[in-house]
Amino acid sequence: MKKTLLYSLLVASIAGLWSCSNDADVPVPQDEEISTRSGELVECLNITYKGKTYQNVPTSYDENGDFLFLDSEFSAIYAEELANDLDWSISAKDSHNITFYPDLKNNLDSNGIEVDESIEAVDAALAVALTRAGYNDLAEVTLYDDRDFKDRNYSFQLNDSIIYTEVANLKNKPWEFNDKCSSLILTNNMPDDPNKIFKLGYFEYPCSEIEAVFIGYDDRNFSDRTITCVAPPTSVKKYPSLPGFNDKMSSFKLLFAKKGQYQPSI
Repeated sequence: MKKTLLYSLLVASIAGLWSCSNDADVPVPQDEEISTRSGELVECLNITYKGKTYQNVPTSYDENGDFLFLDSEFSAIYAEELANDLDWSISAKDSHNITFYPDLKNNLDSNGIEVDESIEAVDAALAVALTRAGYNDLAEVTLYDDRDFKDRNYSFQLNDSIIYTEVANLKNKPWEFNDKCSSLILTNNMPDDPNKIFKLGYFEYPCSEIEAVFIGYDDRNFSDRTITCVAPPTSVKKYPSLPGFNDKMSSFKLLFAKKGQYQPSI
């Protein structure tokens, strides 16, 4: 029997991907020219595309938050046939098995799903245009020269078109802020609403699953020791001091990430 499903629930996500239980079973190719962030988990999926299933494809994210396929076979197919195709749709059977379809209609028809037309028009707008909850900036970090949010400061923002920003050397102009930061405030204005959608890389996720992440580095060019700060949707994280890291920061990254992808260090 066909099921009736709200359009807002039709956007497939891969939240909560199943981690590889045995790294020896699914080795990550060492000759792949793919760099993942230090300490990030490699997770595995069974991916069905054009009737063929690719077993235990190792996956991760690049430094911009875009999804990566770390094998040699499906990654080549994705780059050639899917990366620049905006129409494809994903059906997730569970957290470990997904299927790529050429478009949403094909996806729905294949799974026997019938859209309630009276609701589709309303929720389709939510899927296309992110609701900003009244904020121009969806996330912001403010770096302060002194503890307790005092003295000189700089702010950096993310929005629906800028989901990642970085400064490789805070010593450069206009900041001249190398080894200065002693406190910071990280704000995530993303609405905590599972029915509103945000596009992160090639995939769409509920806004309630998007965290703002700040990574500070001891040395320029994103090297040496790090601190990691994480703010869930509709939250403000205040750090009046940076234990063990005051007056140490020389570079940083600010980005959106799927919930649980990063763990705070302070």
